[in-house]
Amino acid sequence: MFRRDLRDVSRLAGGTYARTAPPAATLLPISRAVLDRPADWPETVHVTGAWTLDRADALDAETAEFIAAGDVVYAGFGSMAAGDARARAREVLGGIRAAGFRALLVTGLGGLDVPPELRGADVHVTGSVAHAAVLPRAAAAVHHGGIGTVHAATAAGTVSVLVPFIADQPFWGARLREKGLAPRPIPQRQLTAARLTAALGAVEGFRPAVRRAAETMVQEDGTGSALRIIEGLG
Repeated sequence: MFRRDLRDVSRLAGGTYARTAPPAATLLPISRAVLDRPADWPETVHVTGAWTLDRADALDAETAEFIAAGDVVYAGFGSMAAGDARARAREVLGGIRAAGFRALLVTGLGGLDVPPELRGADVHVTGSVAHAAVLPRAAAAVHHGGIGTVHAATAAGTVSVLVPFIADQPFWGARLREKGLAPRPIPQRQLTAARLTAALGAVEGFRPAVRRAAETMVQEDGTGSALRIIEGLG
């Protein structure tokens, strides 16, 4: 109905109706270490590798000191803020503590709300951190599974424990699981301290595969590949 209406409007205006041409190229800034390119995709679809910037954001002194003490699990959910952020913080911190780790909790845009009574010497809470400065030194990364954080953790050689909320996040959790890069995802509504403790207890079994994936990502030039494809369209 919508397409027919467009043709009718075009005729009334004295013009012609033309179908939209297919894209000359579709660029996906995704690493092959994370996603195997399906064989049935058109040749115009390119998996270029992640697009990254060379930057070295510094950490504040308190965060740097906390990480330097070791045995840290990063937990943060970026812009995800659905549900009870305080209850989620209780489960996350309980799971990390029960697994024997210290907790770096990143509140982001409201995914975690850590009340004073939960805090202690084994917990550091901050609004945001530079992934490149933190994740290589983390024992694991508990996160929502957005592709940016998936790439950051994998490139750092850090095992992810995914807690998907919406959209593409369950998809990436399934891909990491299939490739042997992460334990089974924990949907955010099913997140409990016990489930998180179990997942963290399994991360060492995934570490060799994640480190191999990190080595693959080092060899990728996603930004350069994308530019070369675009330049070749002229």
